[in-house]
Amino acid sequence: MSSSKLLFSVFGAVCGILGFIGLVNSANAEDLLPDPVIGFVMGDTLQFTPNPLHTSSDSLGDWSIQAIGSGFAFQQTNPVPGNFGSYSGISNLQVDIQKTNGPITVYLQAGTYAIPSIGMPYTRTSTNTESTFGYVPEAYIALAMGKDWSISLGKLPSMGGVESTFTYQNTNIQRGLLWTQTNSVSRGAQINYQDGIFSAALSVNDGAYSGVYNWIGGLVSVKTSESSAVTAGWTGSLSPNVMNTTATPLLQNNSQISNLIYQYKGDRWSFTPYAQYTYIPSSPSIGIYGDSGTVGYALMSTYHIDPLTNGVAPYRHISIPTRFEYQSSFGNSRNANLPAGLMYGPGSSAWSATITPTVQLGKLFARIELAYVKAFNTTSGSAFGANGTNNTQVRGMLEAGFLY
Repeated sequence: MSSSKLLFSVFGAVCGILGFIGLVNSANAEDLLPDPVIGFVMGDTLQFTPNPLHTSSDSLGDWSIQAIGSGFAFQQTNPVPGNFGSYSGISNLQVDIQKTNGPITVYLQAGTYAIPSIGMPYTRTSTNTESTFGYVPEAYIALAMGKDWSISLGKLPSMGGVESTFTYQNTNIQRGLLWTQTNSVSRGAQINYQDGIFSAALSVNDGAYSGVYNWIGGLVSVKTSESSAVTAGWTGSLSPNVMNTTATPLLQNNSQISNLIYQYKGDRWSFTPYAQYTYIPSSPSIGIYGDSGTVGYALMSTYHIDPLTNGVAPYRHISIPTRFEYQSSFGNSRNANLPAGLMYGPGSSAWSATITPTVQLGKLFARIELAYVKAFNTTSGSAFGANGTNNTQVRGMLEAGFLY
């Protein structure tokens, strides 16, 4: 057995054991676990207004509506073919609707969105929306099954990775290197359990939005203190799937993803270091003729110049989030249509640094971002620049808008 397969087997077994323990003993690390009581998933630098539009009736229950509108502009070095040196436009124009009480709760997200990611070509908002998850990217119901259990059904946030999909949900405008190897939205069912210091979830879904329900996933989180938690998770494909689209890339949709995450949140500082391992087994029937995968490490942190109070930001909130990552790839899928395989070619690696000073005044926010990516051992034509031979890319970005 190769060292990469051995590492995967050990990591998967550890995550599986932790997941089983969590399912038996129960759970509660809300920030890292998709909450069985529907709610908005947000980082700690931007927050929605605490008083959303609200309606209530005896027959329909309590409903709330929150909205996000934002635009951005950025300049980048070494754009790849099909990209320009600068862009501007809408980054989000969405409404989030939720029903929060009763045995059946509902969440629906509708609108248009961009998903910029460092080190990857940029796709304009309208094209991105239509080629990924559509104008209703997330929509699901949660059914309460007693005090501690619930089941979620519909278009759900995926389990793999740490970062959420949409810009306003995260401390950085762009998604990171590790995020690009994970799935974002999956259709399926998820059983949730939480009680005390433990929380856990088990999911059956269609992976990277493939429409084929051949993925499973498990996640467990243990609160180590009032301000910290440790989470382990595994999710992955159980059978080959030949689909290859923007939303469902062939290699990532046939992968298996393991994460080990620590999270600390204080009033001044927050830290989230995590490790990620992805593995794509050889599947000759769909054109994957060799094993491949990635190993990545990241440290995300935020310094709150205006401190939080019990996790709640003041009216004026200034913060400085950073993200540092390193990721390497191994193996070679040897797919004729994907000669670069993962990242920037077989055996390639990269590190990144991102800083995103942010200010929010009530419903309005603005943030600037500087992101740098340095790639190594790249395959000619698979990196940056007009010929794919440059090994670095820098992006400067501005995003501003409102959260209601």
